Amino acid sequence: MTFRDWFDFDPNPMQASLLAGLPRCAVPGAAGLLIIMSETGSGKTEGGLWGARWLGGPGIGVHVALPTMATTDASHRRVEKWAGRALAASSPVTLGHSQAGWNRDTSRVLTHESGLDTSASAWLEERGRAVLAGISVSTIDQVLTTVLRVRHNALRLGALTRKVLLVDECHAYDPYMQSLLRRALAWWGAMRVPVVLMSATVPASVARSLAAAYLSGSAPGAPVPGIEPVHPGWLYVNGTTGTPTRSNRITTSRPRTLDVDLVELHGPNRPKQDGGTPAADEARARFVADLMRQQASDFCTLVVCNTVRSAQHTVTALDRLLDQDVQVFLVHARYRVLDRRRHTLRVEEAFGKRRDKRPRRAVLVSTQVCEQSLDLSLDHVVSDLAPIAQLIQRAGRGLRHHDGDDVRVPVTVLVPHGTDGKPDDGRWKTVYSRALMRSTRELLTAHGPIAVPGDVQKLVDAVCAGWDTDMPDWEIRAHLAGEQAMENAAKPVMIPHPRDVVDLFDLTDLSTTEEQAATRYNLDSVTVLPVWAQPGRRLSLEKDGSLMLPERQHADLRPIRERLLSVRREHWQRALPTLAERLPAWAADRRLKDALIIEHPCGQGELSVGGSTVSYDSRLGLIVQAPVAQE
Repeated sequence: MTFRDWFDFDPNPMQASLLAGLPRCAVPGAAGLLIIMSETGSGKTEGGLWGARWLGGPGIGVHVALPTMATTDASHRRVEKWAGRALAASSPVTLGHSQAGWNRDTSRVLTHESGLDTSASAWLEERGRAVLAGISVSTIDQVLTTVLRVRHNALRLGALTRKVLLVDECHAYDPYMQSLLRRALAWWGAMRVPVVLMSATVPASVARSLAAAYLSGSAPGAPVPGIEPVHPGWLYVNGTTGTPTRSNRITTSRPRTLDVDLVELHGPNRPKQDGGTPAADEARARFVADLMRQQASDFCTLVVCNTVRSAQHTVTALDRLLDQDVQVFLVHARYRVLDRRRHTLRVEEAFGKRRDKRPRRAVLVSTQVCEQSLDLSLDHVVSDLAPIAQLIQRAGRGLRHHDGDDVRVPVTVLVPHGTDGKPDDGRWKTVYSRALMRSTRELLTAHGPIAVPGDVQKLVDAVCAGWDTDMPDWEIRAHLAGEQAMENAAKPVMIPHPRDVVDLFDLTDLSTTEEQAATRYNLDSVTVLPVWAQPGRRLSLEKDGSLMLPERQHADLRPIRERLLSVRREHWQRALPTLAERLPAWAADRRLKDALIIEHPCGQGELSVGGSTVSYDSRLGLIVQAPVAQE
């Protein structure tokens, strides 16, 4: 079958380079690592799928891993479509993440034009079994769990290392997750199974460390060659000899220039005493409203906030400030399953490749979920200040589907300023370090317009260039110390390197369950079920009382599972009852008994928990309002 047979379009220059060059340096079925580096929207996913199938050879499957549930759901649909064309016989394409079994789309019967069926059976949809399918798509957590000392990890490791591993957005992981990923790559190398890594903004140092980790398993003792990635292009590392093969720098068919404008964002982002919109979020919304009034009739803007709460505040303010002909969309990760799916599909339909349902005037407010694998295209990108790699990813959603040699994407970066009038690089320090934010701000100030892809690699590498632990700058020392702490935290929870295994006992800690395993640093999650109290002490799964929560374990759990959401463990979670505590008859249900209940009081829209105000709204998602600090 040809590339067109697989994807229904001819290969672009990057994909054509892979088709011509990879067979000259790689042998199907042999150990090897392929790294694809190209700008957003350049077809890395299709190139990676072709490379994975070619490297694996006949009889070996493919596992695709992505950073978030939202991007995993979107990729799953693309991989299903590809499998319906590329496979020789029907085979399930499974979806694996903490809420995959609650997603209605995974249980549908999917028969393609080819007559192949890629739907998953009910047995494969059970927890932990998705990785057993020949082709599977999951969050990166499912891969990282294979190298944690938890029960059944040998089964997971055995299932996954019989498939070519394709990791998308390999730049998007912190040092803790990178440590786990390096250990996983060592095991894939030891099993001599090929791996494909893809990224639009991977630093050269990260690419080298991942390649060295794979070779430590596939070719122990062999010298690690100097590996210099090429952007845009690809790099193949022979898993036996360590010999690297680089493509030439590929002339992109979609050059872009990012016209970056730095705009000061004034005002604090803490809640107001009267419950109004924080000043910084109000300022962001006013800037966007003014921007929309200055534009032509057909214009859509993407606004990317660094926190969910800022995104929610911005949408609330935009509803008040924008003209009525402007539609406002919101997408983030803090939704119930069915709401997240509905919002994501609505956004993809409005701003995807097909323009027949595109709104004339609209604002899409999002968080980091828009950075990866969501195929969106808008006319202007407004983003909170973020590290340069993340900013380039966000800007990749600007004029994404416009062709031509001189496409200029307007990008506005909102730089927070304190009451002293100086840049406040620590505004979002719980998300990004001060040092990264300051370095990015200074780099953008000095650089001017950014050529994509020409300037991408040097900018991504320049952000941390020259950093050293001996530097007197306390912000840099704090950043490096934080990264070292993450790497150190990963060491005691990982299984040994495959060449260091002495006893199989070292691979498992029977006292640790999958639920307790931490694949993300300091980011334990809890499952939450919002409910609304009704007269007679009954509980409803919907605010309008249209769907009641069964008072005892029920045969059909899908309506409940679709209304769960996973959130970061908050300080107030200890004050919430579990489903089993609220309704003891549910104590026998292993999957749902420990879900925390957010019970909205009868006739009220919110509740107070541990000093915070908590509520759920189908449009805004889970709203957590921290206590207002006294002035």
